[in-house]
Amino acid sequence: MYDRNTERSERRWRQVAGRVSRAIQLDGRFYQAVASQPALTREAVGVAVGSALIAGLGLTLLRIVTPLWWLIGSLAWATVALGLGTWFVVNVGGLLGGTARYDQMLRALGYAMAPQALGFVPIADFSLGFLAGGAWAATCSVIAVREVHGIPTGAAVALIVAPLLVLIGSAPLVVFVLQGA
Repeated sequence: MYDRNTERSERRWRQVAGRVSRAIQLDGRFYQAVASQPALTREAVGVAVGSALIAGLGLTLLRIVTPLWWLIGSLAWATVALGLGTWFVVNVGGLLGGTARYDQMLRALGYAMAPQALGFVPIADFSLGFLAGGAWAATCSVIAVREVHGIPTGAAVALIVAPLLVLIGSAPLVVFVLQGA
């Protein structure tokens, strides 16, 4: 027997799933709408962190990292990608004519990170899941930045690709430091 709280909870999860579905379908209007809804900030951050944790679980299943490093790495990635990434996109995007505020971009990019959860999908030892999820999340992020900042697609691509290249390029240094070089 369902009570009202259960019905409300189920309805809320269906709404969240609907928003995530629109985000991963590259719906530009969705990103514009979510940017203007402060009530969705916590949910957007939850989507970003949850998808990072799900993707990171694939690393544990690959036995590449221990569960503790998986948890720490996933939370660090979500923090860097969403927190610092949003700061970068807002500030540098403003120099390119963008008009978004930090909170608006945070919400849009939080939802845009949802596809990275594909890192959990066991395709070719999870590697293809990570690549597909990362590419899809990057594409969602480009759409989000373009729509929320109101800038051309090329500028949005540059705002997303530049920090990714820095992160990828610095990954060996991070591994070197974490291993106690």
